[in-house]
Amino acid sequence: MTRRERQEHIDKGLLLPLMEEFYTIQGEGYHKGTAAYFVRIGGCDVGCHWCDVKESWLAELHPPTETEKIVANAVAYSKTIVVTGGEPLMWDMGPLTEQLKAKQVQTHIETSGAYKLSGTWDWICLSPKK
Repeated sequence: MTRRERQEHIDKGLLLPLMEEFYTIQGEGYHKGTAAYFVRIGGCDVGCHWCDVKESWLAELHPPTETEKIVANAVAYSKTIVVTGGEPLMWDMGPLTEQLKAKQVQTHIETSGAYKLSGTWDWICLSPKK
């Protein structure tokens, strides 16, 4: 894939800067205690000094990963998928959530609200920032 094609795939949400993904128990909020698969997307330009995941800020540090691969990994572990960051809405979440919904899973997002909502979500955790 050429650099231009890669950037086009990123712009369309077909590749996302994947920082980490893991299966765990939701530890906070309304769904506390629910088994979930977390997908942490890299990139955040909000820059809150209290952020506990500053290593997520630079998207360039995290490999652009095909949404199909992210979905395959996630649905193998849970029926509840939590997309977090960084700030995942810096990217087009449409392709990722379309593929997740096709697998009949619950889609949750944790966002600062700094960007326009994209994707189809069953639960939105809004944590407003500066």
